[in-house]
Amino acid sequence: MAHTPAPAWPGWSDAGTLVMPLAAPPPVRPLTLDGLRLQPKRELHVTLIGGRLAERLRASLRDPYLTAAVRTLYEAHDWHFATTGEYRLLRKPARRDDGRFGATHSVIALLTMPAMAAFHHGLGRLLGTQLPLPPPHVTLYVEGRAQGIGVRSPSALRGYAVRAIAPHELDAGAPA
Repeated sequence: MAHTPAPAWPGWSDAGTLVMPLAAPPPVRPLTLDGLRLQPKRELHVTLIGGRLAERLRASLRDPYLTAAVRTLYEAHDWHFATTGEYRLLRKPARRDDGRFGATHSVIALLTMPAMAAFHHGLGRLLGTQLPLPPPHVTLYVEGRAQGIGVRSPSALRGYAVRAIAPHELDAGAPA
């Protein structure tokens, strides 16, 4: 497979995370699934460094070294990806957008993204530890929390998973 240059360095988000924006538009209509009314995610991205890992990196490394090291790792990889055709409904107890604590939900599409493993291995070397590999995914729909729920490891994915979603359910659950 030919090397695909990394998309332009996105920089740190306002939340201090590193996300790779996707060019694909988000879904247009809400989704009703298992009695839940899920809203389309406002924008689509793959989270490369979530909040907890970003905090660990900032506690260990100072800028400008941190940003230079992470940017070098990012730009060294081929960030091509493909959807696997697998979708999951997730549930996580968290602070909802209305301020209450309760169940929040997301529908995610799982991805194959080979660079994710090498990138996290490099981040682990920066921290002197082995890091869990976040499952590459994109959040398509949310309920209760517009930002989604965060899936930082395979064990978190297993813990939050309510069920697999067949692709036809995404079409059937979106009212016209």
